[in-house]
Amino acid sequence: MSIFPITPLVREVQGLIFRTFDVSEQEAQDCAAELVSLAEGWGSPENAARLDWSYRIRKDLGETKRLRWRSDEDRTKFEALEKQKYADWDAFIRGRR
Repeated sequence: MSIFPITPLVREVQGLIFRTFDVSEQEAQDCAAELVSLAEGWGSPENAARLDWSYRIRKDLGETKRLRWRSDEDRTKFEALEKQKYADWDAFIRGRR
């Protein structure tokens, strides 16, 4: 039983987590409730609803290896995109000096 309320946004994020990571529905719900509560606490429910949750869960739960990805192909693709993004930022920052 989660200590956080289960809202429509939590259900949406739960579905994203469940489809992305190898977790039970209950684990996905617990993670979703925690993440949504944090996002609402840092901003507002309206701001939390506007977040790119698909990216956020991959970044917060996948990149940190907190949860195991369902698809190695999805993990590899996400990590490659992130690596390229970091390389682009590094090049941009070096070019401004």
